[in-house]
Amino acid sequence: MSQYRAPSEKSKYYVPKETFLTVVHYCKQYPLWAEELSINPDMSKAITYDKDRVQSSPSADQVEKIAIRRAEIGRKKRQLEEAAQSVADDLWQWIVRGACYDLPYHYLKRQGIPCGKDLYYQLRRKFYYEMSRRI
Repeated sequence: MSQYRAPSEKSKYYVPKETFLTVVHYCKQYPLWAEELSINPDMSKAITYDKDRVQSSPSADQVEKIAIRRAEIGRKKRQLEEAAQSVADDLWQWIVRGACYDLPYHYLKRQGIPCGKDLYYQLRRKFYYEMSRRI
């Protein structure tokens, strides 16, 4: 965990170390959420309608559980994206890539990030601060 340095108490984006690590690990779940939402089928379409009869493949409980899970994951994913947008409306996707996929600035620079290193790291600290207020 020495890879992550929590902001110091002198910083305007200070969060306690334990809270900071909670936010970091919360953000690292974003790729899993995105993958689960793209892979798992939308079970609301599991019921097919025919002229004569209604067919459903899974039981109602399974559909309900999967629908609730998808809604919860979607809410968390939107919450994270909205926090990034509130920090930097034009750079929010870069902040999500860096913070959630654990990509360093030099890698993002090769991909074309349109800002400097200092600004990026300042926005990322602000993003972690904002996320600590939201979760």
